[in-house]
Amino acid sequence: MPQPSQTTPPSAGPSTANREDAAAGGFRLKGTCRVLYCLDVARGIDLQRAQESLAAARRTVFHHKSRVPEGAGLSPPLRLSWPAGAQCVGKFCSTEDVEVALYDLGALCITWDLPFEASPEELVELSALLYDHGELIARSRRLGREVTANLTSTLDRPTDSDRIEDYVVFEVEPLDIEPLALLSSSRNSLARILRAESRELSDQEVDDALANPVSYGREDVCLVDWLAAFLMGRDMEDERHVLELATVELLELRNLDAHLETQIEEAYELFTHRPTRLAALAVRRRELEHVALAQADDALLHEGIDNALKVFGDDYLARLYRTAAERFHFDDYDRAIQRKLGVLQSVYQSFSELASHHRSEILEWIIIALFVVDIVLYLT
Repeated sequence: MPQPSQTTPPSAGPSTANREDAAAGGFRLKGTCRVLYCLDVARGIDLQRAQESLAAARRTVFHHKSRVPEGAGLSPPLRLSWPAGAQCVGKFCSTEDVEVALYDLGALCITWDLPFEASPEELVELSALLYDHGELIARSRRLGREVTANLTSTLDRPTDSDRIEDYVVFEVEPLDIEPLALLSSSRNSLARILRAESRELSDQEVDDALANPVSYGREDVCLVDWLAAFLMGRDMEDERHVLELATVELLELRNLDAHLETQIEEAYELFTHRPTRLAALAVRRRELEHVALAQADDALLHEGIDNALKVFGDDYLARLYRTAAERFHFDDYDRAIQRKLGVLQSVYQSFSELASHHRSEILEWIIIALFVVDIVLYLT
């Protein structure tokens, strides 16, 4: 009699095969590559009026894994689709429309979606191509100008900053293996995706890139690095929005840091200016007003950025945000900004003391002049 064939039961066959392929590294990943470009367009955006101007716009909140108290921190961003035309990066092409997110901090974020079904090595190539991609950056700037042209009345003190902050998020559908098994079998490839590096990386670099993974369930994982993030799981919209918010905040912190540097240089020039004694009092008053206004504006903007931390309603998203904040070096920027605000305060105090000295000096001369006039009148 022929021997029965040693076949795998149907219920276990595909899953076992996928596990073996994944363990061997010969698997394909399916998902969407989200390319974020954040631009600073104004001191602030009135989102309520913007929503009235843009009929297709919608508010978004964190909903899947958390409950956010109303009125906590930053106002939910306004989102809308905007026609942009497909853009190809290597063999991967984007959808026809981009997503535009408007933040009341005065920033907008343009997100390009590139669907993919690829091996890890192909995603390494895509990540390397996206690094400082000139065409996407230029097109995102043009799209930003198109959007803001429709929002002129909603912008508070529009800016024309050239600074742009980009970030890449790889959203991947879950495999038949747990994320920890994927991290074990494809460590170097995942690290190269996060670092946009086509070359093989050292063990030390790989360990650093994959440090501190954040997970909510057994089948999802978030790997966050400076240039990119790798999200595996179902319904990762909350996680992507957290990373988008962190990127917007990084843009604002860098803008504020550069603005404070300029304000300090201008304040120093004002401080070293020596007007004539007759004009000193008026000049010092103008200088005091200028420095005080700059100091107040910068402090309020810094407070608005810090309020972005309060939008998370649970520990999971807070952990993800803290991981992104560590990767983006928020603490370093915050310390630098606090130090520069302190310098501006010191300059303001010096101006105030100098103005007080000039007032006292002028009053002394007035008293002397009145005394001399009184003597002359008495003698005559």
